[in-house]
Amino acid sequence: MRQILFAFLIILLQVTMLHAGELQNKNHSVAVKPEDFEGKNISEQISNALDFIKECNGGTILFKDSPVYLISEAIALPSNTTMIVDGCKIKLADQVFDNIIRSGNLDIDENDPNGYVKQLLPAENIKIIGLNGAIIEGAENFYEGVNPKTKVKEKWLGDYWGWRNFTILFSYVDGFEISGLKVQKTHSWGIVLTNGCKNGYVNNIDLHTTVKNGDGVSIIQGGSDIVIENITGETSDDTIILAAFDETRWSNNKYVFPLLPVRYSDYSYGGDIHDITCRNIEASGVHHVMILLPSQPKIYNIYCSNISDGPKGGKRKVVRIYGNGQYGQGFKPGNMYNIFMNDIRSYKSDIALEFLAPVYNSHFNKITQLNPKGKDVQLDPGNVNVRITNSVKK
Repeated sequence: MRQILFAFLIILLQVTMLHAGELQNKNHSVAVKPEDFEGKNISEQISNALDFIKECNGGTILFKDSPVYLISEAIALPSNTTMIVDGCKIKLADQVFDNIIRSGNLDIDENDPNGYVKQLLPAENIKIIGLNGAIIEGAENFYEGVNPKTKVKEKWLGDYWGWRNFTILFSYVDGFEISGLKVQKTHSWGIVLTNGCKNGYVNNIDLHTTVKNGDGVSIIQGGSDIVIENITGETSDDTIILAAFDETRWSNNKYVFPLLPVRYSDYSYGGDIHDITCRNIEASGVHHVMILLPSQPKIYNIYCSNISDGPKGGKRKVVRIYGNGQYGQGFKPGNMYNIFMNDIRSYKSDIALEFLAPVYNSHFNKITQLNPKGKDVQLDPGNVNVRITNSVKK
């Protein structure tokens, strides 16, 4: 017995030492501030700080020493980087057309900087952590330029101007977090996750995206194993978007630049949206709180709870499920399945839960319509094995 016990203790000691070694290796990363580096302006200092982190194969960049960091180009975060915004504001300068923050894996074509990138490289382990009232904010005076299609000078606002107009953009990132931020004065959509982002966490975000096409948090063209929770605020378009597009949606000639950094028909990074959890979403504004948009790619294994337009209202639907050609012609019945939602609550929306396309093998529980003129559920006749339980119109 003593020999067995001694052998067990030796194994336990070895495991403990191995784990300690792993932790020690994980702590081999630098911590820097933009102010630690030279540069002709703050954007160049930030870029030099991130280059240093990249040399070290990871680290933390801390924004804290200035109340406002007025940047003139996007902050492009490399893999294994944590960006901490502590009690300050990251703000885009006037007349700048760019993201505020994006993953640093986009190889941008200098000859066509707003079009498709030359290549989208894999990235991993990128975090943006806001503390003590951190703010991400667009410009006071938006970029004005000549529309390449109409030849008319105008403000470049909204989704017609493509991916470069998104506030925070992560593409093809495995392992990420975006948390603790107030996002306001956006030029287009707020937080956008495209092309197969996975293993992510978006939480404690206060949205004030009241510009044209001011969508909130969007997963576009592939995404999996992502949790979105504790989202509040006001959006001038949809607050949570799960969108699996195909090429046909974007033939609209009003779109000047592409919404994605790679072609919509390129599903090599991902197309399906699956294993997504959304919890505690309450937003006012325009259009809908949450929408699902499948086309040729599929949407499945979606788990949601506590989705509401809030007492301020303004939304048309709390949850709206598209599919039959509204955002792409490739949709087939069966492309949406395993959708599970609990506690969909409408204060002022006209419909709490609306189906515009069939859903398979799903369950929606506790749908509450508090608007006396509204409707609790609008079903699609093509639904297969879809349960609606505890639906109440008050």
